[in-house]
Amino acid sequence: MNLEKALAQTTPTRTQWNDWTRREPMLAGLTYQDVRSELRTGTQQRKDELLTTLVRIARAEPEAFGVLAASLLPGLRHRVARYAPSLERQEAFAIMVAALYERVAAHAVDDRARFVAGMLLSLPTERLRRAVSSQRTWAAQMRNRSVRATRASVVEWSPATLLATAVDAGVIAEQDARLIFATRFAGRPLREVAERLGLGYETCKKRRQRAEARWAVWWAPESERTLTNTHRRGAA
Repeated sequence: MNLEKALAQTTPTRTQWNDWTRREPMLAGLTYQDVRSELRTGTQQRKDELLTTLVRIARAEPEAFGVLAASLLPGLRHRVARYAPSLERQEAFAIMVAALYERVAAHAVDDRARFVAGMLLSLPTERLRRAVSSQRTWAAQMRNRSVRATRASVVEWSPATLLATAVDAGVIAEQDARLIFATRFAGRPLREVAERLGLGYETCKKRRQRAEARWAVWWAPESERTLTNTHRRGAA
């Protein structure tokens, strides 16, 4: 089950909810579904009151974070669709949920705060937009370098060839090359590739970032001339 579907199906246990409603007057007499409904249709003040209450619970009981994240799912989906249509969807959700957890753990929400949902999702949105910007920068760099290599060698270097050459040069490991090719060029979800490689999602994401950084430094005009000479010697 992916993260988005898991959040959509997240509900507190009866014991948890009974405990929360006893401790939090704002939840008295409400079911979890009542709260979800009021978060969709209630006044701004009512939404702020309920979210502030859920934040307070999540800060006291980390296992309640999933319920808070599930309550913000419509906002998460809206921001992923608006700001990150080019990102793999589950990667985008992972970025936002991780940042939301960081936001909740680091800062309480004042009982008088307004527009609490926007406040909670500001950091996740910033992280999401940064990830999209990084992806676009990376893609532009790869296109520009491919064009320069083509002009220099009159040969269009395929992504597989570029990655294989980097592996041969000792710049990146073969597993890193497979990871980059599968997620950047073959369009496979990062989470799926991480499972196939036997890596955790966050480990896989950071490993790809480090490998791409090494490749970007190595793949300079001087390297392009080396690649061209290597290709010519191989053809000879």
